[in-house]
Amino acid sequence: MVLLIVLLLITLITLSICEFFLRFALLARKTAQGKRNAEEEEKALIFLSECEDLWIRSTDGTRLHAYLKKEDSNKYLISLHGYRGSAADNAPFYRYMARMGYNILTPDVRGHGKSGGRWLSMGKWEKNDLLLWIKEVRKITPDARIALHGVSMGGGTVMMASGENPEGVSSIVEDCGYSNVYDEFREQLKAMFHLPHHPILDIIDIWCKIRLGFSFKEIRPAEEVKKTDIPMLFIHGDEDTFVPTRMVYECYENHKGQKDLWISRGVRHALTMTDYKDEYRIRCHEFIERFI
Repeated sequence: MVLLIVLLLITLITLSICEFFLRFALLARKTAQGKRNAEEEEKALIFLSECEDLWIRSTDGTRLHAYLKKEDSNKYLISLHGYRGSAADNAPFYRYMARMGYNILTPDVRGHGKSGGRWLSMGKWEKNDLLLWIKEVRKITPDARIALHGVSMGGGTVMMASGENPEGVSSIVEDCGYSNVYDEFREQLKAMFHLPHHPILDIIDIWCKIRLGFSFKEIRPAEEVKKTDIPMLFIHGDEDTFVPTRMVYECYENHKGQKDLWISRGVRHALTMTDYKDEYRIRCHEFIERFI
């Protein structure tokens, strides 16, 4: 009887720890981690105020929102923000692309902004959402030529979507996305909690599969890029410790199509767009224009 009680307590404690980590990592929070200064914030909000609101339903019924800035063109940029960010985060780039004549679609990723959703999946569900946005763009403009752009989790998501070879997508820019989610969480478990990943992360992963229906090991952007030859530009800061810089090399090497790699010097996570603002816009625009 005592042994049974002890085993039950151990099980309850283990599940409580798993649930804590799952909620810490994947429960949606509507507050954004802003990386913009006040001037950029104001410009971003003005730009978004000039956009129209689009709404779609995801395959699981979640109501999704995006901002659309329409130009007289069949060129589109779909830009995805990162983990617990906002649709305003990539404004320094997509505002520039709007001036270059591109229609801009910038979604609130599920669990962010005006979009519904209680949980994040680090690219599994978000990939399917992005594919629906691509289809929505093609409904609006049947001959649309689409460039995808994503930063951090957005970078992971556009790589996940690349493996589906969505029709109409001519190029992809991924900025500081992870090669796979299991390794990313292993890095954060060590950096934030100073804990070994084995067996802790493996147990949490099993609980995630039971609780949310997916495993961290299923979300492997570096494997998805093997399935496409859509031209891709890979960007990563050489001082990124949140998504270690080494991850970009696996993604780059696995991609078999036309590709470029830019390792920005002295840059931490998701800050290449900020620290190299002009060069970022020019490099990305030139790459996209080569294939649009």
